Amino acid sequence: MPLLSAFRSLRRIHSPLTNETYSPMLMLICALPAGSPLQAHPRGSTMLDEIIHHKDLEKYLKTYQKGDPLFMEGDDSKDLYFLVSGHLDVLKGDKKIAEITEPGALFGELSFLLGAKRTATVQAQDEVQVLRIPKSEVSTFLKDFPAAAEKITEIIARRLDESSQAVSGLRQICDKLPDAVMLTDRNGRVVAWNAAAEKLYGRNWHDMRGTSAEDIYEEPQVYRELLQEIHSKSSVPERILKVRHPEKGTRYVSTSTTLVHDSQNNLQGVLWLGRDVTAAHRLERQYRRARYWLIPSMSLLVFLAAAIVFGYPYFSKGLQTMDLRKLELRNLLAKDYLLLKSLLTEPMTRQDRAQTTRVLKEFFELQVAKPCPYHGVVLLDPGKKVFDAFSIKPGFNAQAMIGASYTGIGFQGSEKSLYRVLVLYRTDQDHPMGRKGIEVAFELRENEQSTGWLIFQMDMDGMKSAYDVDEKDLRALQS
Repeated sequence: MPLLSAFRSLRRIHSPLTNETYSPMLMLICALPAGSPLQAHPRGSTMLDEIIHHKDLEKYLKTYQKGDPLFMEGDDSKDLYFLVSGHLDVLKGDKKIAEITEPGALFGELSFLLGAKRTATVQAQDEVQVLRIPKSEVSTFLKDFPAAAEKITEIIARRLDESSQAVSGLRQICDKLPDAVMLTDRNGRVVAWNAAAEKLYGRNWHDMRGTSAEDIYEEPQVYRELLQEIHSKSSVPERILKVRHPEKGTRYVSTSTTLVHDSQNNLQGVLWLGRDVTAAHRLERQYRRARYWLIPSMSLLVFLAAAIVFGYPYFSKGLQTMDLRKLELRNLLAKDYLLLKSLLTEPMTRQDRAQTTRVLKEFFELQVAKPCPYHGVVLLDPGKKVFDAFSIKPGFNAQAMIGASYTGIGFQGSEKSLYRVLVLYRTDQDHPMGRKGIEVAFELRENEQSTGWLIFQMDMDGMKSAYDVDEKDLRALQS
């Protein structure tokens, strides 16, 4: 019959979704919001006056009153419908997504042709008359009315064309996204991805289409374990996976995932979003390695400080009165400044606040085993506005500080000073009028240009106890 043969041809061309295989087009259409052309198909229906008014079809004529449902979303019914008179509402859940108002409009045909459940509810907006062709009698109906088969074929072809155009537009949007987007079916085969994915994974679409996504990853077992976790939890916010890039070698990809279901909550596949974090990952590893030599280097600096204190007085009487502990604090400030500068410059340039926060947090975790002269660190941008901040003080709120300006605060010291001294009065629950605080600021510079400031919030009580240094001593240690 014309309709069924045409539909078989369309199935060969467009590879619709079945229990065994998925095409990228229909996979994406299933993920589109309700109301897309394929789901809200009554739009653009064709007049079939010669059918709906044929006297031999009066036995199929049904009348519905206002509010009566013709079929419900999720129903297994496969009957075909033609609107004779009245108006119909198309609903997804409780939301109206379309209307069927044109006499002769065909609806309900996709459930018949695809053997799928109803994707929407159709109910009467007022008194409605329809022709309802039971599934068991559709073959006889099409044989007796070949013109109907031609009309239905035309409608389906037009709707598939509209859907193809919608998916094409969606693909163009996805190609403009900076993150890699990959869609896999239930068996883990790649059915769609965007231009960013080709660049990130180093493989083109033609090579990957229909292949297992497992081939992309350097550690397939980790990928399989992640896939099992996704199926058990529906989504995994973020995971770092190793990707085997053909040209660039191992890349580290921050991967977020979510399951894709159709309108009947049947699993269709997995949506993967990936971002290259190789540079940040390597920086983090460098920082971890720095933790192992941090304490030995401190011991070496203390030894050098002692050598300077005990040896240099032979050449200068000015240092004879300087306490070893004060010099130790000065060297500690300089060392921590250089360490943090090396770790924070790149993420600050990239405006990667998540990475700077991670570095600051790990920095303070290292301070547990030794006296720490500061309780917080603040990062300022070149305009002296807070880019990031971290403190070990209870109740500290970093978000409240971000964007605050330091422009009205005096940075005391000269350009030749090792650091600048800041005096601030901050309010809190115990000090509503403000409590005096001392901060030490180091300027961050790259290529003779200022890129911001690194500020240590000094713990004056702890500093006095561990290093016998007060505000006056801090100023003396600037030079």
